[in-house]
Amino acid sequence: MRAALLREIGKPLVIEEVPDPKPGFGEVVIRVKAVGICHSDLEIIEGKIPLPKPLPHILGHEVAGVVEVVGDGVTHLKPGDRVALSWLWWTCGRCRYCLVGRENICENQLNTGYSVDGGYAEFVRAPASHVLKIPDNVPFPEATSATDAVATPYRALTFASRVYPGDLVAVFGIGGLGHNAVQIAKVLGAKVVAVDVLESKLEFAKELGADYVVNASKEDPVKYIKDLGGADVALPTVESLKAMRQAYESLRPGGTLVLIGLPVGELSLPVIDWILKDIKVVGNIGFTRNDILQSLKLVSDGKVKPRVELFKFEEVNTAIEKLKRGEVRGRAVLTF
Repeated sequence: MRAALLREIGKPLVIEEVPDPKPGFGEVVIRVKAVGICHSDLEIIEGKIPLPKPLPHILGHEVAGVVEVVGDGVTHLKPGDRVALSWLWWTCGRCRYCLVGRENICENQLNTGYSVDGGYAEFVRAPASHVLKIPDNVPFPEATSATDAVATPYRALTFASRVYPGDLVAVFGIGGLGHNAVQIAKVLGAKVVAVDVLESKLEFAKELGADYVVNASKEDPVKYIKDLGGADVALPTVESLKAMRQAYESLRPGGTLVLIGLPVGELSLPVIDWILKDIKVVGNIGFTRNDILQSLKLVSDGKVKPRVELFKFEEVNTAIEKLKRGEVRGRAVLTF
């Protein structure tokens, strides 16, 4: 099969022929139809997130395709089934976190495109237990977004912060995650203020239903949001410590800051202000399989419409460079 290999940190990926994966007991092999490019992939390529395995490596954890081969012991999937595979390649189901429904922080998890080879390839192997069926009316490129770019903000706004009707949600960064966060917040009945530094992305946010937009390169987003009464929930989706600090400062008393972007560095917050205003600051990593199923349903029902920019598999490095420059509207997706 063809695969885009990370052979050297900081260098372009190399498309090569590698052996086809074979399913073990309880596993399937998926023929990849589409795979999303996540910002975490860029951070792995640049060496900001170290890999737990030696190079070469196949990235890609937002996978949609069809079951190609079924291994022994698999009874609920068959060749031809339309399926998705996420960052959660395998979770143990027995640790304290799995047992309370928080498999996203499973102590023993293995991760697609990180712990094991991922979906920047024609085929990918996975445990059948962690492969989810895609509704018939959801196209493969949009299904890739449901595995992460929808599921991550979905969990952030329903589990980590509990958005209620009438709340004001501030979304910082209208990119791959942020544009879906705007839509999810609207589904939950909130008013949304979108913050970005590009007018094109703010216009995009308006198209998606944002009630207010503010260009952080032209005016102070904290003052703008405070003039609206302050945010009940602030969701910085970008790799920016400055945006995280602005998101914190935009909150009203009792508000919640949910961190899902992955900037390198440390975030400094004023402790007394933090306590006196009874503000909650929470991290949110990823999602559970149930979050993905709920995200697929939102897409299937037409309540969330992930925007994707399609690239041929051979254009993987072009897509990565365009994503680095912030020129992708929505999510970059490789197709076969």
